[in-house]
Amino acid sequence: MRLAVLTGAGVLCLLILFAVSRQTSSAVELGHYYQHVCDVPGSEQTVTNLDYRGRLRLLLVSPAMADEIASLLCGRASVIEQFSGVEVSWRPRMELSANDLVNEHYDVIWNREHFLTGLLPDLHLYYDTLLQYDNYSVYWLSLQSTPVLTAEYFRGKRIGLLSDVSSHTHHLLALRSLRTINTPQSDFVPVFFENASDLYSSFYRGDIDLITGGLAFQAGQPVYKTLLDDSATAATFFIRKQLHQQALRCDIVDALQLLTPLWQGIQSHSKGSGDC
Repeated sequence: MRLAVLTGAGVLCLLILFAVSRQTSSAVELGHYYQHVCDVPGSEQTVTNLDYRGRLRLLLVSPAMADEIASLLCGRASVIEQFSGVEVSWRPRMELSANDLVNEHYDVIWNREHFLTGLLPDLHLYYDTLLQYDNYSVYWLSLQSTPVLTAEYFRGKRIGLLSDVSSHTHHLLALRSLRTINTPQSDFVPVFFENASDLYSSFYRGDIDLITGGLAFQAGQPVYKTLLDDSATAATFFIRKQLHQQALRCDIVDALQLLTPLWQGIQSHSKGSGDC
């Protein structure tokens, strides 16, 4: 049995290597486990634009739609004129450093403003706010019963949280709520996840009892909810100040709209991008 598994794994590796060897320059490639990369058509040619920096780099907090965002941008003229490709990566927010910001390692960053200014107080010298989703309603969600904001209700419950301690929706708001109703940590069971997709999947399987979140991910079965915050900021995207060309900013805004289903019904505000 073990030999069969090893043999199967070897065949799979050979198939992957063969597939990769046949990809064209415009195809999206899966690089490291935390990123998607694509090359723009004709990227082997010399790019003469003075702002050329290699790949256009976007740092997200989730792999959701990463390959679609990369593919869309790789086909836009504003990107083709300035970059050899697009790199969309996702890493825990806590891995971002002040050096990344000062050295402008990323062209676009999805993060919380208070977190970035905590790393770099004069963030505004390096990055502009490009796109923001706000007035986001966050709820306690349960498949079993309507959550009640009492310590007794949460006693013994398995509560799903992101391990990212800077996550507003899936970590900070949940813990703030529990503290407000005087629920000690010993009274509930925290279950941590690396990304929101795994968090919601576990919730819908019934592996955990409660999570905090919006309404966009609801499945077919009834989901009971209790409002936790009706004015949360869902997401903010920042862009390097030097990337001031309107066409490029508009194309990036357009690509980021692919993430809109994550914040269903939430108003988005484009900033510093004219009439996009």
